[in-house]
Amino acid sequence: MELPVSYKESMRKLLGEEYDAFIATYDDKPRTALRVNTSRITCSGFEKAAPFPIEKIPYITNGYYIDDTDAWAKHPYYYAGLYYIQEPSAMLPASILPVKDGDNVCDLCAAPGGKSTELSCRVGPLGAVLANDISFKRCMPLVKNMELFGNGNYMISCEDPHKLSGIYRESFDCVLVDAPCSGEGMFRKDPGLIGQYVSRGPEYYSPVQRDILECAYLMTCRGGYILYSTCTFSDIEDEQVVLNLLRSHEDLRLCDIDSGYGLSGPYGTYSDTDEISGCVHAFPHRFAGEGHFIALIRKEGESGNRTESGGSFDGFRHLPGTVKDFTELFSDEYRAYFTNNKFMTRDGYIYMMTDAAAALYDKTVRYARTGTCIGQVNKAGRFVPHTSLALSMRADNFNNTVILSPDDAAIIRYLKGETIIPDSSSDAYNTGKGYVLVCVDEYPLGFALSDGSKLKNLYEKGWVYR
Repeated sequence: MELPVSYKESMRKLLGEEYDAFIATYDDKPRTALRVNTSRITCSGFEKAAPFPIEKIPYITNGYYIDDTDAWAKHPYYYAGLYYIQEPSAMLPASILPVKDGDNVCDLCAAPGGKSTELSCRVGPLGAVLANDISFKRCMPLVKNMELFGNGNYMISCEDPHKLSGIYRESFDCVLVDAPCSGEGMFRKDPGLIGQYVSRGPEYYSPVQRDILECAYLMTCRGGYILYSTCTFSDIEDEQVVLNLLRSHEDLRLCDIDSGYGLSGPYGTYSDTDEISGCVHAFPHRFAGEGHFIALIRKEGESGNRTESGGSFDGFRHLPGTVKDFTELFSDEYRAYFTNNKFMTRDGYIYMMTDAAAALYDKTVRYARTGTCIGQVNKAGRFVPHTSLALSMRADNFNNTVILSPDDAAIIRYLKGETIIPDSSSDAYNTGKGYVLVCVDEYPLGFALSDGSKLKNLYEKGWVYR
């Protein structure tokens, strides 16, 4: 791998005698991992069900090293939302941010969703996540990943952070800023980033990062936390950006982060600076992953004093009759949960939101998703359920199910959008006519419509198996 000369010189200056060990890691294969969706399966349950070898990541409670990324990405469990494939160091920010059940959290630079999916699990049904990305194109994989995880406690916005900071003043208990950066820490994983680095280095990104952090400050409530992270090593984008924020606001304090498992404190110029001593780096010669920088900052004041912003929700609780008819297929438990949420119609689709997520709604914000897309009423007046509704359920939440094993060839045909002809010798297809919830083991994948002889596929067309 041909690394830029300027980059190698800066890393030699930063790491000193550790430089040779660092450079040697570019000959190593990058580590790959996954993070379990704990809102759908426990870690112990996942360890028993894992179809391929896994190795526990000691510093991530629900993280596991894996080898064959392609196999994991094509397994039906992935399409059931049981896990998210993620680079190990990228798991650190969401795990370090001190999120509590019931918190309101904003992920300001959320795409493609690795951190937001984890945060949606951690805040629970009484909390809410606003996952934002300024790029609508980048929001599309974010939407899919949030829907795969099956939680309805989120909103996905596509806005400039400046606009959001004017609407959501001190509205969040925690704000995560995994900032756009020069990507030095990802060169081994993605050599294509080197060309971008040459044209846009640390000096280009530093002002952008400072600007986003200022927005995060305005959005964080008293007693709340800001977590700043990058996948780069340059102090121009890391320590200097954090110092600028701390020196601009007297009510901010840098928190200590556990430097175990190969994480290490400030390097180079800032190694002896008490003001910045709490932040950590992940260097690949010390840490089993790619490069990352993390700083956790607390806004002083009594916690729990967030401002309730948004407040312009104009949805409804009363569902159209055709949707109410569909809910007769729900178990009593899921029907009670479902009908206790709020709903709204956007672009012909009906969305379901928890009360906490709906409280964040503001009619001036451009949203890519407002909670769980449950489906639409077609031209014939019939309700057609969306795949994301299925992913918000368990198999026992629906009265008409097809439960298949992971190695059943019909699962891949279903995920490819094909019509399924039931195997008459299999008990799995003993369903009546009408809507059917298709599952792998006990985990829903999506819906189908049975006429008694075949299953018409209703799997979301944009999600089909590749």
